[in-house]
Amino acid sequence: MSISGIQGQLQQAGAVQQPALQPSGAAQGTAPDSFGDVLQSALQEVNSLQAQADEQIEGLTTHKAGITPHSAMVALEKADVAFQLMSAIRGKIIRAYEEVIRTQV
Repeated sequence: MSISGIQGQLQQAGAVQQPALQPSGAAQGTAPDSFGDVLQSALQEVNSLQAQADEQIEGLTTHKAGITPHSAMVALEKADVAFQLMSAIRGKIIRAYEEVIRTQV
């Protein structure tokens, strides 16, 4: 059986749902989110991941039930990767701002 046949069967069974690939404001007919809104939501997400990692580490050190070293390490790595990405984005934004400031009119 071909892959397309398997995908068709899965879709008929309802097991595979394709995500909607629309910009965040396009579904409601409103303007898309501004750059500031997107940046603020990304910062909130990074902060949330940092808080989750803190909770996991605290739970690990206090021997809270259900928290394993593996889950704490995964939470820490997620927070670290998100922070590194946000730091890289911040650097690029600052470089772009400096480039605009240097532009002579």
